[in-house]
Amino acid sequence: MARLRWTFAIPVLAAGAAGGFIGWAVARVGCLDGSCGPAAVFVIGLVSGLVAAVGVGIVVVLADRSLREWREWPGRAESRNEKGAEPEGGEGGDERTP
Repeated sequence: MARLRWTFAIPVLAAGAAGGFIGWAVARVGCLDGSCGPAAVFVIGLVSGLVAAVGVGIVVVLADRSLREWREWPGRAESRNEKGAEPEGGEGGDERTP
């Protein structure tokens, strides 16, 4: 399993705090007539924060995976060239064309 990176934690925690605040504020405004107790407003804020943190966490992990794959791509191209493929821009043209 991959280790936790602090660069992942910062946006996830920030999104959780922002989502919690927004959820708390919306619940507080929606319950102005006293229909909700303070515990209900707190729970709504907590759930909103958790949903925001999970959503941003998913986006951060997917972005990290795509950047790692993008960084590894030139390495794979070099290994193909070592196996006898024409270098890019060579006489063989684009590898994708038949």
